[in-house]
Amino acid sequence: MAQQAIEKAVKALIEAEGKTIPFEHNLRRLLNITGSIGDFPDDWWTKIDFLSQYYLNARYKEDIVKLQNKITSEVAKEFLDFAREVTEWCTLKTKLIEL
Repeated sequence: MAQQAIEKAVKALIEAEGKTIPFEHNLRRLLNITGSIGDFPDDWWTKIDFLSQYYLNARYKEDIVKLQNKITSEVAKEFLDFAREVTEWCTLKTKLIEL
């Protein structure tokens, strides 16, 4: 859920920048398409990469139960909070473009 929220927010930013939205789920690749990553916090990239990898493994692998067992409620909350931060960042960038 956190990965998908960020993916949709980044794709909205790409659209606001007048760029073509690719068929892509990798958050790092999507963020690199935007012209806004110059001030993307460096400490966010590790979480971005983790979410992209986790999402792809969960979506395309049959061992979803193993993946779910590795995510505690504390970790889930941390990533949901992170998704909120990134989506707010994307929303701010989108609003600045629309001004």
